[in-house]
Amino acid sequence: MKIEAIKLELIQWILLVQDVQLLNEIQTIKKHSVGQIIPDKPRQFGCGKGIFIYVADDFDSTPPGFEDYMLP
Repeated sequence: MKIEAIKLELIQWILLVQDVQLLNEIQTIKKHSVGQIIPDKPRQFGCGKGIFIYVADDFDSTPPGFEDYMLP
């Protein structure tokens, strides 16, 4: 199971939990683990170069049905 799927499953499960004691234990675990999170590296100009290899020709065009929402 991918990490993203595990995180989503945990979030959905926590939303359903009704036991206050269990929620307090989860919060305690969170407080102890916050210091273990590795901060992201600072962003650098040009670091996303080459990520997008294809952009559709009509990328900037107005989708059908949205003409009324466009400014004149």
